[in-house]
Amino acid sequence: MTDIIPTHQFKKQYKRVKRDPRWRPVFNGSVPFDTQHRSPWDYIINSFIKQKAIPEYFYPHLITPSKKIIQQLKRRVSFSNINIKVIELHFDGHNGNHLLIYSDVADYIYLLAIGTHNDLF
Repeated sequence: MTDIIPTHQFKKQYKRVKRDPRWRPVFNGSVPFDTQHRSPWDYIINSFIKQKAIPEYFYPHLITPSKKIIQQLKRRVSFSNINIKVIELHFDGHNGNHLLIYSDVADYIYLLAIGTHNDLF
């Protein structure tokens, strides 16, 4: 079982997108291939907790984080020489604009940011 740790920045962004009606499909819709009819948000969080691979539908891919993000993660993790990978996924498929940025480090998932391309980049 993996622990999920949201950063302060993520918490602020999450509150904002949760109220935004354009994000309703992410939190209230359903994933097209899921027999349990979970929302994309619930599906991803459940995958993190159960350590399941993220399906290609969500287009998870590595991104190059800023030095500030790397330093923040290294401060949170007790291993100083760990290789930190930051991953972006799209809640609404490959061409979607609803993004989650996270890092999977030593049995922890750090939720770093949530928003659209314009919000985050």
